[in-house]
This record gives sequence, structure tokens and C-alpha cells, in this order.
Amino acid sequence: MVKLKQYDDSGTEQGMTGLKRLIWSLAALLICASLCFAEAALPLSAGDHGDDVLAVKRRLRALNYIRTDQLTRQYTQDTADRISRFQQLNGLEVTGAVDEKTWNALFSEDAVRAPWPTMRPLASPAPTPAPDWPERDAEGYLAKDGEYFYENDAEGLWIYLSCDLQITIVRREDSEAKLEWFETEIWTRNGETLQTAVADPENPGRGFLKPDVFAREQGFVLAFSDDFYANRINKKETVGLIIRDGRVLSTRTNSKTGHHLPNLDMMAQYPDGRLEVYDCNERTADELLAEGAVNVFSFGPWLIRDGEINELVYQYFKSLEPRHALGMIAPGHYLLLSVQGRTRDSEGTTLQRVAEMMKERGAAQAFNLDGGNTMALVFHGKLLNDLAIYNNKKFVRAVPSLIGVGRTRAD
Repeated sequence: MVKLKQYDDSGTEQGMTGLKRLIWSLAALLICASLCFAEAALPLSAGDHGDDVLAVKRRLRALNYIRTDQLTRQYTQDTADRISRFQQLNGLEVTGAVDEKTWNALFSEDAVRAPWPTMRPLASPAPTPAPDWPERDAEGYLAKDGEYFYENDAEGLWIYLSCDLQITIVRREDSEAKLEWFETEIWTRNGETLQTAVADPENPGRGFLKPDVFAREQGFVLAFSDDFYANRINKKETVGLIIRDGRVLSTRTNSKTGHHLPNLDMMAQYPDGRLEVYDCNERTADELLAEGAVNVFSFGPWLIRDGEINELVYQYFKSLEPRHALGMIAPGHYLLLSVQGRTRDSEGTTLQRVAEMMKERGAAQAFNLDGGNTMALVFHGKLLNDLAIYNNKKFVRAVPSLIGVGRTRAD
């Protein structure tokens, strides 16, 4: 049997990403295999102590059965409970002790991880009103050249259609909690795409405008606040890796992913309609440009990558705040979640909730944009979200840049 000596557990430090956690776990397995000359003192059970117990706890931590980095060499009843849970999920006899079969399964590449607990399901929303649709083609776009607007503030439904763009915004609320949000679904084709706008292109950190004024000046059908990078420029903070329309505006970012806001993770937009998310230091500007990135936003954390939720959101970002997140269901098909907070009717929510909402709605990639009083959702020149209260003031921040889609020909 294998004797697993003490090894570096820096992989469990706060702020570690899922990818790094996987690398750490694989490294632990390699160490385990390379030390097969020694015997582990099995079985291990409550009351035992030593390096074997610490090795077991480190592996349980890597597999999410233990959620603290403060690990001891004592095999306590809590350790036995965690082992019992591991045995249950991995089809083993539940004893709470580490025998040879449990040890082998624990350090196997096929070991089943403990799932993170999900949040309480949201209450069923009220049915969405049905508008009188114009003639549409098989994919739901407008069948003839022109534009179609539907705006129902009372019922919380806003729609735009053209030959190459569909936008549907639905206002939702949880009747069992103080929570309101907007779900914006966007479909594009034939070159229609998400766009960025900068108030002062020669001086990206200047030219702040109210988001609805800005959107109207640009003629956007839909516009929403982005990563608010100019605020970090003005404060002389680390800005993150920023690219707009192929132009590199900033390359200075964090050396590793953390659990603060913004942690400067990235979301890149590509010409084929893809959105991809990355850790803050996972790509350089040159690499992203070489891969074809047109725009790169830096705020974070990323919420979903390839359908998997970022584990950071289960551990941190627990305060109830206004939240804003952009996701991709498929290239050209996007989902924007705008969660109201700091208002009389909505307290806001956690990033775990936002990530789970994104995943439930089919997002393969999702990214946290700047929320709080920066969060703005503008349709047809009108700000839809309520003004949030901060420091006893009700306002939405002026911004120097926006993300938008569609240019309207209507007044």
C-alpha cells in the first residue's frame, strides 16, 4: 500500500481556480504513485493521527469533501463523516474508516468529487405576456426588412426584431424574496454582433456619460454597462487586460486569480460570435489578438466555462448586491442577467445565484461584469433598471464605455 508523505498544499490557497485545483489534484496522484515503496498504516479511523491522516484530508480537500485549508493530522469524527460521504458517493461500503479499498478509490483519477450545495430555487415567475407578433421567418427573425419594437413597462416585456437581430427582455421577480431581475436574450446572424462604444476614443478614461444618454447618442437598440475599466484608469489601479475593437488599451493585470472584485478575469469576444472566459493571467494581449479576439473585457470573476461553474462563487462573493453578467449559450446567442439591488423592492443577490441562473438557462460561458450602481440596462434609449441607493444617494454611474447591439433607424 502507498505511503503518501506530506506535500505542498499551496494548491488549496484562497482564490485558486478550478483548473489549478485539478492540476494540484493530479500532482498529488503522481506523488502518491511515486512513493509506492512505503506502506500506509491502514485502516485509519477516529482517534488516529499522523501523516497518513493529513494525506487523506488533503485529498478530501482537493475533492471538495473538506472546505477549509486548516488541516490537522487528527482523524476526528468529522473526518469520519467526510469519509462516509465519500464512500457513499463512490459506491463503497459506508464505514467512516479508510481501508484499502477506500484509500485506492480516494487517490484514483476516477474519484467522485463532492458537489457544491445549490441555492434555494427561485419562485416560479409569472407568465410572460404574449405580444401580437409580426410576420417572422423560421428562425424567429423579422420576415421582411424593417424593425419591430414592443415595449410593455407594466408587464415587464420588451422585444426588438429585425432581419438579423432578436432581443427579448423579461422582468422577473421572486415572490418569496426581495429580488427582481431582467433576463435579456439576444440572437444575432449575418454579421450582426455585440459592439462596444467609447465616449472619447482618443482618451478612453474620459468622457463619462449617463448610460441612457450614451446609448441614445450611439443609436443602440440595446445597451448595457461593461467592465468600467476607465474607473480603474482614473484611480491609477491595476486595470486588467483591455482590448476594444482590436486596440490594446491595457495589459497590466493581476499575477494570479483572487477572490476580490474585480479579480480581473477576462472575457474575449471573437468574430465568429464566440465568447470565451479566462483567468486574469491565462492569456497575453498578443495571444488573444493572434487568436482573433476583437474585444476583451476585464472584471470578473468568470462564472461559467465550458458549462462548469467557477468554484470561487461557492466560497466567496456572498453579499447581496446588484449584479450584471453576460453569457453565451451558443455563438451568436447570448444571455444577459441584470439583477437589481440596493432598492426598496430588491436586495440583490450573490454571484453563486447568478452563476446557477446562467447555467440553468443554458449558458456555456458566463462572465461577471461590473454591478452595483454601475449596472445599467438600456432599451430603445430608456433605462429599464431602477436606480440603486448607495451612501444614501439614488443614482446610476456615468460611464465612458458601453456594450451595445443593433442600431435603430427609428426616432
